[in-house]
Amino acid sequence: MPIEDHYFTVEQFFRHQTKVKGSVFIGSLFPAQTQYQAEEKIERMRKEFYDATHNCFAYRIDSNTFRYSDDGEPAGTAGKPILSMIDKYKLQRVVLVVTRYFGGTKLGTGGLIRAYSECAEQTIVKARIVEKTNYRRLTVGYPFEATRQIYQLVKKKGIQIQEDATPEGMRAVLQIPASQIAEIKSQLIHLTSGKIKFLE
Repeated sequence: MPIEDHYFTVEQFFRHQTKVKGSVFIGSLFPAQTQYQAEEKIERMRKEFYDATHNCFAYRIDSNTFRYSDDGEPAGTAGKPILSMIDKYKLQRVVLVVTRYFGGTKLGTGGLIRAYSECAEQTIVKARIVEKTNYRRLTVGYPFEATRQIYQLVKKKGIQIQEDATPEGMRAVLQIPASQIAEIKSQLIHLTSGKIKFLE
């Protein structure tokens, strides 16, 4: 997935339940800022629904960090459909667990994919979705005489900046929309005649 400046997420937990041919499907959607938090939420669901037939899940933290699991369902029938719904709605920093209590009727491969997809989608669309800007932090150091040029670029691009003066020069933390990192780095090098240092 390409890095995008805007993404959607949830700020609060939300749960939705549905029934398909006797089987109960429970979707639990959480915010998760890190992979560790996502795994923690999954473990919590396993403990809450310890008697469930399956606790399938998917999460996406950012464009490169994601995971999904069928948790014993036939391969490709649960985890991937859940992740597909997360991606359909451009969600990031979320984890979605779909718990199943088997109702006695087998649904077949197609039926399982539909059931997990529909439960995941209904959980997402009924939750409170918010839009966020995907910022990256860039820490830089530059000589005092480059301050004016840096300020001009920051103002022009709408970049957030926090800076401190040090004996060696200025040190600043820039909050830059993710897709613009490479472009901004290049402009900073040009504006300071190569005197800028990237400290991350």
